[in-house]
Amino acid sequence: MKQYNRITPQWVATLKENEIFVFGCRNSGRHFDGASNFALEHFGAIMGQREGRQGQSYAIPTIGGTIGLNEIRKSVDTFTNYAIEHPELHFLVTPVGCGGGCCKVWEIAPMFRKASKLPNVSLPRDFWIELDKGRIAEIKQKLAVKCDACLDVVSKFFGELRFMRLRMMSPNQLYKELRGIDCHTISLSEQMEWAKFYDAAITGSWNARYLINHSTKCAYMVLDNKKRVWWIKNKDINWVGFQNLPKEVQKRVRRRECKYIFGTTGKHENGVTEIIWQISPDGRYHYLDKWYGGKTTDEKEIWLKGKIDTNCKFVEKLRIQIKED
Repeated sequence: MKQYNRITPQWVATLKENEIFVFGCRNSGRHFDGASNFALEHFGAIMGQREGRQGQSYAIPTIGGTIGLNEIRKSVDTFTNYAIEHPELHFLVTPVGCGGGCCKVWEIAPMFRKASKLPNVSLPRDFWIELDKGRIAEIKQKLAVKCDACLDVVSKFFGELRFMRLRMMSPNQLYKELRGIDCHTISLSEQMEWAKFYDAAITGSWNARYLINHSTKCAYMVLDNKKRVWWIKNKDINWVGFQNLPKEVQKRVRRRECKYIFGTTGKHENGVTEIIWQISPDGRYHYLDKWYGGKTTDEKEIWLKGKIDTNCKFVEKLRIQIKED
């Protein structure tokens, strides 16, 4: 390690007059946890400001929305230029993006290579270790990651083809196929089961769910690998009141998206079970930020509920149910 005198302490409790605490934050600028919350409480970070100098701190957005490594790199470059323009300040860079941002040290550290050459920038010990490996090691690492990414794309492609094969099977063929796979099943009584299996190589994902009827030896795909329910037709939905729902909620139903809960409420009774499909969460509780005193919404908890028989046919149409306070 080359720069022993410029290592950011593992825990920064106080700052000298010319020191700046550099932290990673949410793309929204809501500093609710981790280093961003500490900067908010102690070093003058501003709630709602996503990037740049804030009191005796500096924010680099690393998580939230569509933010990725390219966006983080641009923000690090902006920070580096700021550090160049302010030689009178000393910047203590924390492991930005490597905590809540879920990035790896070897992904983030090289972004600070230019900043590491500045005498007024300190980096975490792990960043220095990574930078000391040199550019050749960095290139090899990136090539290995790209190879893994290519293999992942190929695997997903063939997985999708295999999933399409499952989707095109008749109920009897699908039953035989699922019987040969180690599935996780939930009994619904009357020889009915709710099934799923964790084999991404076959399904293309872990999201698909199936309804199995052992009496007729038939199986039905009720949730596909992209969490959609294309088997539900327009005639299976009672559309009364939909025009009063928020536009985005209406779109979820028309696109057959299952972003939230989808399944059955319990066992089959007399050949019938209830299907539930949540199309909007309760805005007071859904957002994680709520537990940190963040913004909530006035969204209502909205469900569609109906009943299907043992052949996965609707005997009672899906109807809107809104949970009132």
